[in-house]
Amino acid sequence: MAFDTTHVRADFVAWLRERRRTLVDDECAGDGTGPDALTALGLDDDGLRAFEEARQVVVSLPHASPNVFFPRVGVSWFVRHVQRADPSAFHLRVVLTHVNFSDLGWRPYAWWFLDEEKQLTRETLFTRNKKAKHVVVASQGPLGGIPGRAHGVDRRAGESALRGANRAVSYMLVMSAVERAAGLAEPGRTLYLPLDLLVAFFRERHPGATHPGAASHEPTAYERWLSSLLGRRTGARRINGTGRLEESETVAEAFVFDNSSNIALLALLGVTGVVGGAKMAGYWSDITERISATNRATGLPLAAPELLRLPDGIDYLACVRPSPAVAAALEAADIGYSQGMAVAEHGGFADAMDPFG
Repeated sequence: MAFDTTHVRADFVAWLRERRRTLVDDECAGDGTGPDALTALGLDDDGLRAFEEARQVVVSLPHASPNVFFPRVGVSWFVRHVQRADPSAFHLRVVLTHVNFSDLGWRPYAWWFLDEEKQLTRETLFTRNKKAKHVVVASQGPLGGIPGRAHGVDRRAGESALRGANRAVSYMLVMSAVERAAGLAEPGRTLYLPLDLLVAFFRERHPGATHPGAASHEPTAYERWLSSLLGRRTGARRINGTGRLEESETVAEAFVFDNSSNIALLALLGVTGVVGGAKMAGYWSDITERISATNRATGLPLAAPELLRLPDGIDYLACVRPSPAVAAALEAADIGYSQGMAVAEHGGFADAMDPFG
């Protein structure tokens, strides 16, 4: 019988309440936008309470970017389908903040959107100079201004993004604003969480870490499980002075771990499922083996999350096709259609249809 992770999630939620203000600019806290920024991320009191009490937690793992191109929009659309079928399901959107600006799947170096005349617009946000190729998104400062041609949802997203503590959080705020407008984020049941914040929590709870009270008690069951997991290969990496990731010799300095370790940590929060496609399926056996090996080593059986494979063969663009003019502009620019563009042309498209129904 697996040990109960309820207390671990409660501990994490209490920790998040203390740390959440580090994600937004406190200098603007008195202008009325502070609580809205936290609510947008699901980090307000009601959102955290819903997460803590959720019977089913489904995780998605987007990259930190102002763009979510089709068919990746299908991930949050699928979780919305799961949530509509099961009102107890909570969506934990763990954002990969350690990706670099050369990520061509998500293209975080620029923001593509449609202006008021539905013209394709590109706002360059970071250099593509080869010397900066591997600079990590989270290492840069927040969005410095609202794109001049942004309007509607994109303008509101830009205004929210100015509150981010760093570029990754700015991008998370853009993502959350667009996904709410699209109907992809269930209100009060979606939490956007930086992966590095999740890692920081468990890094502090590691029995070898230096934190208040670390030496004043015997390790708890989950601290022993965590110690065993992180005592193996973890691929720990930190951000160096140039904004790039480099190997870290100690867990205490880790900004992130390798993919398998990062996802294995989610088991400690009682996560029930992780949405993924073929790429994740390719290394899912490594994740489950990491959890199983730790269970054997500690004698503490912890249930592994289930891999929730996206259904095959769904043409999401058949549901929300770009207009002919936009399609031509996208082809000329060699860029994909994004969920933000779909909102600009179709409004709350996810509320009007369910490709999984």
